[in-house]
Amino acid sequence: MKRCIIKADDYGFTEAISLGILKAYRDGIVRSTAVMVNMPAASASLEWIKEVPGLCLGLHINIVVGRPAADPSVVPGLIDEQGIFHSSKFCRAALAAGQDPVVSKDQALAEVEAQIRRFIALTGRLPEYLEGHAIRSRNLLEAMAELAKRYDLPHLSYLENQDHKLIQRPQRANAIYSLYEQGVEPADYFLQNHSGIADLPLSLVTLHPGYLDRSIYRMSSFTEVRIKDLEAATSPQVKTWFAQQEIELISFRDITKY
Repeated sequence: MKRCIIKADDYGFTEAISLGILKAYRDGIVRSTAVMVNMPAASASLEWIKEVPGLCLGLHINIVVGRPAADPSVVPGLIDEQGIFHSSKFCRAALAAGQDPVVSKDQALAEVEAQIRRFIALTGRLPEYLEGHAIRSRNLLEAMAELAKRYDLPHLSYLENQDHKLIQRPQRANAIYSLYEQGVEPADYFLQNHSGIADLPLSLVTLHPGYLDRSIYRMSSFTEVRIKDLEAATSPQVKTWFAQQEIELISFRDITKY
């Protein structure tokens, strides 16, 4: 039987996003989610997740929205004059110009470790996997890989030979968002196999399901696609399609080396 991990990013971004992700687990195909512990909604969101122990909970390292978990004096290159992280737009512009927006690996290490420690403080346990939010800075990727090993956390890296504590490496599915721009209906991402997962023995699909509130409109341009992802994740037809294709829905727990 083929197997697939459907993960929902951005848990704790806002309360509305978190509630949407919980629905995508309870009524849909999501089996893993990762929390942004530096966001104000993280504490309440982590209280809610206690009601769903079957949902695998990772840490979504975020350095592009909100305030740092580390002391600002330790990560001056990651923040602006108001003490707020540089935006993903700022970081992507730097990457496009051939520059790493994370100017110091030491600062990346400090912030990633601070977020790991905040996760532990909020939940009383280690994350079930470690991943990053929005950008692929070399310094950030190296910092996450190093700290995944230090804390012995499952980690699927974008860097070669830097995965940690995984029995198997899932293959990433085709991205959904360019298809939305072409007019593809949310459920058809799966039903028409635009994802490609029907042909993969072990796959990973990244979704961003969620409800919308004023907070997310203030902090992100990634808005209406979240409603579409929620529709795809909770579609009865999609759940039936997984059964017909004999694709087992699993989480990061099922590929972790214990």
